Amino acid sequence: MVRPDASDLAQRLGRHAEAVCRHYLHNGHREGRYWLVGDVRNTPGRSMFVRLIGTKNGKGAAGKWTDYVATRVMLHICDRSLSHGRFTASTQHNVSALGEIA
Repeated sequence: MVRPDASDLAQRLGRHAEAVCRHYLHNGHREGRYWLVGDVRNTPGRSMFVRLIGTKNGKGAAGKWTDYVATRVMLHICDRSLSHGRFTASTQHNVSALGEIA
């Protein structure tokens, strides 16, 4: 039996994205083409979006997810740092990591 690679596994999970979300992220709910839940720890909320319908792979693939709280937290840290005139090395590192995400 051939072991599937990570991309093959991701595609197979993407084909069943809603079932996977219902099982592992049961505190969320479907809204249109997305499953909304608080975060990857299955907390209730609307911060994390999982695409249920999409392409086979790539940016628009089913199963892709985004957690918007992480982005909002980083923007808040940057705003506070700029308003206080402090831009530490760790803040600079986090800002550059945020740029890689977007």
